[in-house]
Amino acid sequence: MKHDPQPATASEWCAEGEACAARGDLEGALQRFDTARALDPANAIVQERRAATLAVLNRFPDAVQAYRAAIALDPLNADTYHGLGWCFEQMHRLEPALDAYREAVRLNPKADGSHNNLGNCLHALGRFDEAHEAYRHAIEAAPMAPLYYRNFVQSKRLAVDDPVFAAMEHLANHADSMTRENQSEIHFAYGQALSDMGRNDESFDQFLMANALRRPGVRYVEAEALSLFSHLPQLLGAEVLAAKGGLGDASAAPIFIVGMPRSGSTLIEQILASHPKVFGAGERTEFGEALVSGIHRGLGDPLRIDIEGLPHADAAPLHALGADYLRRMHEALPEIQSTMPGGERYKHFVDKYPFNFINIGLIHLALPNARFIHSSRSPLQTCLSIFSRVFHDVPFGYDLGELGRYYRAYDALMKHWQSVLPEGVMIEVKYEELVDDLEGHVRRILAHCGLDWDERCLSFHQTTRQVSTASATQVRRPIYKTSLQRWQPRRALLQPLFDGLGPELAAGESDVNVAPGTVNADHPERPA
Repeated sequence: MKHDPQPATASEWCAEGEACAARGDLEGALQRFDTARALDPANAIVQERRAATLAVLNRFPDAVQAYRAAIALDPLNADTYHGLGWCFEQMHRLEPALDAYREAVRLNPKADGSHNNLGNCLHALGRFDEAHEAYRHAIEAAPMAPLYYRNFVQSKRLAVDDPVFAAMEHLANHADSMTRENQSEIHFAYGQALSDMGRNDESFDQFLMANALRRPGVRYVEAEALSLFSHLPQLLGAEVLAAKGGLGDASAAPIFIVGMPRSGSTLIEQILASHPKVFGAGERTEFGEALVSGIHRGLGDPLRIDIEGLPHADAAPLHALGADYLRRMHEALPEIQSTMPGGERYKHFVDKYPFNFINIGLIHLALPNARFIHSSRSPLQTCLSIFSRVFHDVPFGYDLGELGRYYRAYDALMKHWQSVLPEGVMIEVKYEELVDDLEGHVRRILAHCGLDWDERCLSFHQTTRQVSTASATQVRRPIYKTSLQRWQPRRALLQPLFDGLGPELAAGESDVNVAPGTVNADHPERPA
């Protein structure tokens, strides 16, 4: 049998690497790019492809070094600067990401993706006017890309006479030729723009279309999610939490903010991160990653997490789970352990991944001294806010019935956690009450976390830090009580949501109908 000859040149090895990458064998691709680099260290294409592969493998520090090596060989390649910027962005190093994206668009003013990502970084840093212009440049370079319009309208209010509005309106009215996903994007964007202009009925029609188009492409098995929520109280009841309490890692550094998206969690984090002894880490998935790692350990491993066997677990796996989470956080965000001006270290860090509400029982066992803040908001206002947005980790948000049933299951699970956790471990902060009495609730939040009072927490909107969630705009502005209520569509359109929520959660919500034009808590340009 005749075998294909072994590649002999760097170009041939590079082609082999490309073939491996195309079929999903990233490790094989990396090995071949490494061989090509050894044969021809001055080949910029090889260096760039190696860097891109490292990035896809989430080896971002290594990818940064590889991109820099590629840039040294070919400093005029805009794509390489874009890749470097993307790696910095994934590492939450937004200032060097800005520099890389700016160089990419300087070299190629038509680099729409670099303009868009530049806007994303500026938006996260609270530089909304600059972000708006970056998105405008992305649209000018690629006027048929709906994502850029959606980012554009979420960064700043869009004027009715802005040519971008006319272009977006035309795309939305002639979207049939687009892919289903792009149709959804443009309807979300157009719906937001219409909402900003007070054209609320038209806006909600757009959101209905956007969500109906998005839902078929999202994997969400409702029965699995709701089954998990109903099973957790059986696994982690008061007896288990009491028997296993105190066995985990003793660190008191983590503060977990949990709840539904769009419930005010970013605001609470911004308040806490305005305290000089608190680092706001944003939405982190490290606990889930540590949990999966612990579950997948070998059967004989004493550190293996056996969810069903928690009543019989000893200290070792619980302590290891907490320690692994802390290790992952410190590696991902070395700033947590950095020394502040004046020589002090941060006392706490905030992890505001909302879906950690599912893991509260396990987190408490792994980190018994951690504190929880449950961020909540009116069920209807929360659900309407979710329904008007695209989220990458909210698969239940594109159907009103599913959204309502998920919210009801979440509410039941949170009531369970509140009933079984030891006193003082978790408090609930209701968005409406926080807005009504800011100072009183800030004092309550700080006391819960063992922090001294600091006036800067009341001026949270002046705190300069990275905020990458959908609420980035709101937390840069003071709170106004007019931000509490968004316009509500007529009842017939919301009936699936009310049915999903059930009579208890829907009570008092279904008859509210705010006049068109009322301040919308979720609008970037309006007080929130």
